[in-house]
Amino acid sequence: MTEETPALKTYSGNCHCGAFKFNIQIPELKSIVECNCNTCFKKGYKWIFTDARNFNIVRGEGILKAYDFGAGSMIHKVSLTMDL
Repeated sequence: MTEETPALKTYSGNCHCGAFKFNIQIPELKSIVECNCNTCFKKGYKWIFTDARNFNIVRGEGILKAYDFGAGSMIHKVSLTMDL
């Protein structure tokens, strides 16, 4: 018996200011991560982690390295190697 490969959906996202935009192609989302920092909580931003092979940069390649805010205690670093 062979396993069926799940259909891929395309999801789009961006950084807070919109300078960096991307698409990912993954099976339909079943779970997400909710960050509890003030910015993400107030804006309703959600997080998922995927493999870099599924990640396509639309705009801003090379500009996004890390994002920190407030007193610099909540640093969000970019990682394109995590699995979903």
